[in-house]
Amino acid sequence: MVGLCWLTRDSSIVAELLITLSDGRTLRHRLGAAPAVVGRDAACEIPIDDPSASRRHARFVVTAQGYLIEDLGSKNGTLLNDVPASGVALKDGDRILLGSTAIVFSERRASQAGSAVVVEDDNLTQSHATRYVSADKRLILSQRRLQLIYDLSGRLTTVQNRERLLGDALDICFETLQFERGAVALRREGSRIVDWPVVHNLYGAEGELTISRSLLARAMEHGERAMFTDAAGAQADPTMSMVQHGIRSAMCVPLIHQDEILGVMYGDRTSTSAAYKDEDIDFFAAIARQVSIGLINCRLLEEQKQIVRLNHDIDLARTIQIGLFPAKLPDRADFTVSALNEPGHGISGDYYDVIERPDGRVWCLIADVTSEGVAAALLMANLQAAVRATIDETDDPATLLARWNQLVVRNTDPSKFITCLLALVDPKSGHVRFAGAGHPWPLILHEPGAEPKEATAEAAFPLGISDEAEYTSCDLELGAAPFILFSYTDGVVEAMNEAGQTFGKDRLIEAMKEPSELDPAALVKQVRKHVTEFVADARQSDDITMLAVRVG
Repeated sequence: MVGLCWLTRDSSIVAELLITLSDGRTLRHRLGAAPAVVGRDAACEIPIDDPSASRRHARFVVTAQGYLIEDLGSKNGTLLNDVPASGVALKDGDRILLGSTAIVFSERRASQAGSAVVVEDDNLTQSHATRYVSADKRLILSQRRLQLIYDLSGRLTTVQNRERLLGDALDICFETLQFERGAVALRREGSRIVDWPVVHNLYGAEGELTISRSLLARAMEHGERAMFTDAAGAQADPTMSMVQHGIRSAMCVPLIHQDEILGVMYGDRTSTSAAYKDEDIDFFAAIARQVSIGLINCRLLEEQKQIVRLNHDIDLARTIQIGLFPAKLPDRADFTVSALNEPGHGISGDYYDVIERPDGRVWCLIADVTSEGVAAALLMANLQAAVRATIDETDDPATLLARWNQLVVRNTDPSKFITCLLALVDPKSGHVRFAGAGHPWPLILHEPGAEPKEATAEAAFPLGISDEAEYTSCDLELGAAPFILFSYTDGVVEAMNEAGQTFGKDRLIEAMKEPSELDPAALVKQVRKHVTEFVADARQSDDITMLAVRVG
């Protein structure tokens, strides 16, 4: 028989918060094993509408000694029984004040809670007192029980709290199938370990529920329905362990969603030998099917909450990130800038910067961090900090790239690197000095409708690849006539349509020829329009960043 790891979880202690809001409304929240944060932030496990509370005010944490209340550095503090407190163990009846919100902590022993003990019963599969029904055998129910399942469907599939759902389901089984003891076992997602979140016992918390390992394994491993009855002659029946433990009749059914076995439901009787019938176990299995739907709904709801929290964090990170870009771009008679940054995944790993020097020259930088999402954004923020800290040390782009490369190599995972293009532009003379670190070279447009020219230089490693990388500065004498220096990240040329084709450099050059004047804002807008039309309905797969500078 395939081995399972059975863990008993004592659910007899129930901890609950009675929350009275500042407007007089009351809420109840049952605490579980996971920490619960209370505050004004909608992402908190316990959100409260209280202006005097902090966004993340306090946290309830379960330990071996019980529940603790921890203040999370709130502005107005957390009072426990009128005394400031943090990291203090809670006891039944404790009063907590967060701003204008009053909370009473309640801890009690559930009247129907018990514990589950799994025992070996290797002969059960051969027992004449035990019947197994395969998972594919259809359920046969009377009209009365079909109507009852229909009436119970909404109650069992829309409950949003998992423990409440399972508790309600067992209560229903106790009422309709006259169970005296019952339990629900759930398999941890992606694991063979099984927990017992709900155990009910009519004899109170002191009554111990003994369950056959064989019975559970047949349901958990094969999805079979099992029914045991201590029939006449059981004294000679090999299923002696169940009789010895006082079990007169029992049923066990799987919780199945599609092809996934989520767990099992179990119920038994110890005071009567009235036999269960085929329709009883079919009815029990029908309830289990509704519970399975409810469990999946609870899982989807929890996943949705996590997605909402993640999106909230991403939105916050994007807001912070936008603050790292220049708040205002230069708009002078001899120097005008337009830029665009559109993240492919909520937050961007691309970076651009424009920094004016006291002598009138201007640093222009564009960079692209490998990978996507939060990791790339964090690395981009580190680069921005390094740029701002060192940009005044020299007027040589290659020297600065070498300095930044050493910082990235020392502080970044080798799989992460940054392509970068750095240029120092002198609007008075039209002189441009630039250096690149594995980044696409800039394009120079001298007049509307003309084909832009690419300014190339000696190839060099991206930042973070090697601490021995060398970088070379190149000089361009572009004169006093107006020109546009256009730089971009690979998200522009690698933008892909539904056919798998990339936008490419040729299409970029054609798009740059269309504006009727040397206007950097019009140029950026025109290129973005062409990329959008090319990609059409395909999903943006990478960050798109452009930096257009008009000189003269």
